[in-house]
Parts: sequence; structure tokens; C-alpha cells
Amino acid sequence: MWLGITPEWRGKYSKIWLRRNLRGFMPDIVFSSVHSMATICFADWISQQIGRPHVLHVMDEPFTHSTTAEVKMLLQKTRGFLTISETMRKTYRERYGHESQVFHNGAEKDFFNPPTRQKTKNDPPIRIRFIGNLLHLQHFQSIEDIAGAVRQFNKIGNRRAVLEIFGGEYPEGCSHEILHKDEVIYHGRIDLEDRLKTLADADLLVIPFTFSPSYFEEYRLSIPTKLPENLATGIPVLLYGPRGMAATDLCFETDLATVLTKRSIPDLLHVLKKLADDPKPFREKAEKAQKFARREFSVIHTSERFQTLLKEMVD
Repeated sequence: MWLGITPEWRGKYSKIWLRRNLRGFMPDIVFSSVHSMATICFADWISQQIGRPHVLHVMDEPFTHSTTAEVKMLLQKTRGFLTISETMRKTYRERYGHESQVFHNGAEKDFFNPPTRQKTKNDPPIRIRFIGNLLHLQHFQSIEDIAGAVRQFNKIGNRRAVLEIFGGEYPEGCSHEILHKDEVIYHGRIDLEDRLKTLADADLLVIPFTFSPSYFEEYRLSIPTKLPENLATGIPVLLYGPRGMAATDLCFETDLATVLTKRSIPDLLHVLKKLADDPKPFREKAEKAQKFARREFSVIHTSERFQTLLKEMVD
């Protein structure tokens, strides 16, 4: 049952409203998975009103504007505390003195068996693809760097490369700043049913992160769903973002992808040259990453762990 989907009620709780919306239903657990401190407090209030344990799953940083004392008090009242990454777990343990279990989004089984690549003409371009929303205030500068490396590669390489971007753009029209005929192409939004095929036809999947200090802290603790999905395909992946980001730390420490943690177009260009000269090491790393994802990042594995945890909470 969903309660408080639109939080206009922030800080204004009503027992009458709660009873009316529950309609006699009594849950075993109050589970909240949000990125709003106000919503977490609302879930905590519901938990107290109905006498059921509160399990909190933090996926994006919600505590930026809260005091350490406020967060500590709230976490102490939860029966279970889940975080989305190992980096978040360690950070919150040091900051708030509260341990958590890591639960991240898993990849659906279809991602582990992408469709067969389409046959192309001889000597096709190296297809570098980013599938996700193009956010000007978040990772746009990193996309600009990758686009710049592609353009430089095409000036010196025997084989051409193309950067293709699939997804929405915010604000609309921001993609125009980096488009370049036959080298940087923005395809716009992509239907879910076409996503796997689009992934399968790539030679390199890129996941960019912000290098901006003003946005770093806000996003560094989360792991985007596209990471387990991309790793599950068995296609080489490039992460471009600083150390301290949960995703870059994970892939750097486990060697699941090519990871560039310093902002550098020459370093990006070097990766493209290596991929063009010898793709075998990239493919071997991708096969290793797929095995890891099947073991740790599958939605089935995550669901089974989650169900076991909730049963333990109830029992």
C-alpha cells in the first residue's frame, strides 16, 4: 500500500487521515525507500502510530540539510537500515555511528542475455554509447570530454569512432552544444523495448559522473541502475568520474570496468586507442564483470536477499 505519494503534508500528520487510508489494513512492516528527510520522518511517524517496525532504505543522499543529531535519533528508531552502496554504508557508519546493509538495484535477467549484435559493413566505426538522461547540471562536462576525445581520435586514427547518446535531455536542447556530424549523435529518448538492442550493438558503454565539487557530495554515495545493467550485458564499460563516487570505487577496486578517475581528454583518447588496437582485454574484463553481476547484481539475487531480510524483521 502506498501512502503519502505526494508529500504536501510535510510535518503535518493526521491520525484521521492515516486510519482512513489504511482502511483497516495492518502491515507487518513500514518500509520507506526515499531521498527526502521529510518523507522518512513521515514513515517513522506511521511506524509509531501503528506499532510496526520501520525499515529504511536510503538510495540517494537525504540528510544534507539535517543535523547529525537529528539523523542519529531517526536511525536509532529504525528496525532495519539499508544503503545502496558500500561507500554509503561506510560514510554513514562513520558519520552517524549506525551500521547498515547494502542493497542496490539489480539487473533484470534480460540484460544478461542481450540480443545478437547486428552485422554491419566492413570496418564499422567504434560505437561508444551512453544510455541515460543527459543532465546539463550534473555530468554534461564529462560527456563533453568524451565527445572531445572522439573528435580527436577521428583526426589521428585509421578507424573512426562515434559517440551516441540515448535518453532525455535537461534542459531541452542542451545536446546541441556537443553534436558533431557523424561523430557525436544525440538520438533522443529510447523505448524500453529497444534498450537492450541498443546496448548490444555498442563496442563501449560509458557512464559519466560529475567532477564538479558542488555536485560531487550530492551524488557520490549512490549507484545508478545503469551500472549493474551495463555490467550484466558483457559489453566493455568505461566509468569516467572521480574516486569517492560509489560506482567508480566499486569498479576500480574490483576491476569490473575501465575506470578513469581524473578529468582528462588525453586519458580518454588513450582508452579509445587501446580499444581500437586490441579490444580483447576489454572484452575479457567485460566477461569477468558479467559473471560478477550475475552473482551480485541480478534482480533475482537482490530480491531473495530482500525477502529474507523482511521475514527476519517480522519473525
